Amino acid sequence: MRLWAGLWLAALAGCQCGERPQLDAQGLPVYVARRARGPMNIDGILAAPDWDRAAPTPAFTRSLDGRKGFAQTEARLLWDDQNLYVAFQMEDTRISTPFLKDDEQLYTSNVVEIFLIPGNPLGPYAEIELAPSNALFDARFTGRRQGMDLAWSSGTRHAVHLDGTLNDDSDQDKGWSGELAIPLAGLPGVKGPVPQKGERWRMNLYRLMQGPRQPNEGQAWSPPRIGDFHAIDKFGTLEFGE
Repeated sequence: MRLWAGLWLAALAGCQCGERPQLDAQGLPVYVARRARGPMNIDGILAAPDWDRAAPTPAFTRSLDGRKGFAQTEARLLWDDQNLYVAFQMEDTRISTPFLKDDEQLYTSNVVEIFLIPGNPLGPYAEIELAPSNALFDARFTGRRQGMDLAWSSGTRHAVHLDGTLNDDSDQDKGWSGELAIPLAGLPGVKGPVPQKGERWRMNLYRLMQGPRQPNEGQAWSPPRIGDFHAIDKFGTLEFGE
C-alpha cells in the first residue's frame, strides 16, 4: 500500500510539499499533467506506478489569505485519451462527514473539489467534489455561479482510502486519500474528443474542513483570496503534457 508517506513527514516538519510551482503572467499557478502510461485502477490507494511520475502540487494554502493551512493537502494529476485523473492526499486527525450519498451538500462539511474550465475562461465549467465517505457531488455552470445544473452527471469514477475511521472519535486518524477518473469528453466546453499536447484549461483545486472539531478552513491550490470558490479569474492553469 502506497500512501505518499513523505506527505506526513513533511507536515510534521512544517515544510511545504511539492515542486517549486510554475506561474503564469498573472502570478497564478500552472500544473503540467503527464500522460498515464497504463491503466489506472481507481481504488483510492494511489498505488498505480504512474502516480510516482506525477508531480505533487505545492501544499494547499488558506483560500482567503494564501498562508499555510491547518492541515497538509496536496494533489497530483494525470491524463489519457479518455480521462483526467486526480489524486488528493489529506492530513486529517478526525475524518468525518455527515454525507453518505452522492449529490448531497458535501460542500458544507469536509470535502475536496476540482473546478475545470475546458474552453472559454469565463465558462462553462464543472465542479466535482469528493467526501471521505466516497460520496460525489458534481454540477456544471454556464458562467460564474450562473446556470447551475445539478442534474448533470460527470460520469466520474471515484474511490477513497482512509488512514483512520470515519466518524469515530475513539481513535486518532492520520488522513485520507481520494482518487477520481473524470471523463474528458463529457465536460462542459470541451472542444474535441481528446485534448492536444500543450492544450491549456483553467482549473482550481480546493479542500474544505468544516464541522465539529474541524478548523472551519478552506484551502486552495490557487487561493481566490475572497470568500468564493467560484472566483474563476483566480483559477490557475492545467496544461496537458507528455
